[in-house]
Amino acid sequence: MAVWKNQMSGKNEKRVINLFESLGYVLDKDFVRQHPIGERFVLDIAFVKEQIAIEVDGKSHSSSKQRRIDDKRDRYLENNNWIILRIKDQELFGYKFSYFKNLAILLIEERRTQWDIGCLYAVDIPNYKPEDYA
Repeated sequence: MAVWKNQMSGKNEKRVINLFESLGYVLDKDFVRQHPIGERFVLDIAFVKEQIAIEVDGKSHSSSKQRRIDDKRDRYLENNNWIILRIKDQELFGYKFSYFKNLAILLIEERRTQWDIGCLYAVDIPNYKPEDYA
């Protein structure tokens, strides 16, 4: 499994791991990388207990075929109570960095609270306002 995960990882994944580790989250304790969902999908980054999937999409996700695959994956995950953060890599590591960092923290901590009381439910994702995260 470790060899397979290393073959699947990319520079974006490493940057996301570094981001979460800088926020105090621990790889393979709080979150994992290349997490399989059954035999259908593999998530880039997953907070498994909290059921949060972080998908960082590079240029390969811009084709109409890949967008259909991503939409199918997102619907499957949403139907199984997962929250999906699908982020374009240039936005995550560019001008929307603070927004996505704060959004991830908000979602993770909210779902952890839900986990503690024994009930995971939907969380509203706030709209992006650049002036709030400059």
